[in-house]
Amino acid sequence: MKRSSILEARRKSVDPAVRQKVNLSFQIVDRIHDILTAKGYKQKDLANMLGKSEAEISKWMRGTHNFTLDTIMNIEDVLGERILVVYSAKEEPCMA
Repeated sequence: MKRSSILEARRKSVDPAVRQKVNLSFQIVDRIHDILTAKGYKQKDLANMLGKSEAEISKWMRGTHNFTLDTIMNIEDVLGERILVVYSAKEEPCMA
């Protein structure tokens, strides 16, 4: 697929910090999706487990939601799987 030179120019002009935030958000969504798939769950199931509406979970899963640590921890708790791993320069990975 040929990419638009205008879009490519805009993409290159995006602040690196913003690009990094968007990339991390998509990685979080991808991880949640992978866990749901592995467990045979749908977004509706996650919504029910969290006491949220399907629409809210759908919004989260678009990759533009600004997840709080509390939200990530709640998702990890109901799914029984880790989403984030924090590394320290002096330690092995800390599984939150």
